[in-house]
Amino acid sequence: MALTARTATISRSTNETKIQISLSLDGGVLPAYEPSTDFPPPSDPQEAEAAKKGIVPCKDAAHATQFTPTQQITISTGIGFLDHMLHALAKHSGWSLAVRAKGDLYIDDHHTTEDTFLALGTAFTKALGARQSLTRFGRGDAPLDEALSWAVIDLSSRPWAVIDLGFKREKIGALSTEMITHGLQSFAQAADVTLHIGCTYGDNDHHRAESAFKALAVAIRTACARRVAGDVGAGDIVSTKGVL
Repeated sequence: MALTARTATISRSTNETKIQISLSLDGGVLPAYEPSTDFPPPSDPQEAEAAKKGIVPCKDAAHATQFTPTQQITISTGIGFLDHMLHALAKHSGWSLAVRAKGDLYIDDHHTTEDTFLALGTAFTKALGARQSLTRFGRGDAPLDEALSWAVIDLSSRPWAVIDLGFKREKIGALSTEMITHGLQSFAQAADVTLHIGCTYGDNDHHRAESAFKALAVAIRTACARRVAGDVGAGDIVSTKGVL
């Protein structure tokens, strides 16, 4: 029996940022963004028609765009290293993910990063739907050269985050290292998950951050796996309380 598609599209608009997300937790073709006056359709008629039917690659996000037979990823936040981390998160979690953002980067990277992670967490919990038939818990470990990170997630509906990545630099590219920590905390809050992430060791902060996002991706992919008919827990809320 075919499993229900777990997809979501959301728009988040504040005085500081305009963000749209299209997410599929199981890869594949992404639904089109919601219509939005913050992001007018392309002026080219063919591109505009294509954008009504599904996600089209962002021309301004070549580095963080990757369309394959099983995944569609295109991310443009205006912050290159944030795009890079979200690309890694989507790729290794098995997601298809499109993100576009307009933020007040003339101030700093805070609002754009925070709101992007809040929007992503909101899309995640919307796509996940009823928290039943899920593995629920997941752990991931990922090396990147000399760095090694781990992540543990619980789809608990109890938002909490403990993030310890041990950064030494103030920024990686245009992204403040403090906003990596805060962004992950914001994701946990909006996604209603318990999240613990740590970097065991590593000399290079780029490697520390990227290994952490890859570890999180592995943990998410494990936790979101569905128990199908015949598996213990199929159809169940995986909790002694009977509710998540």
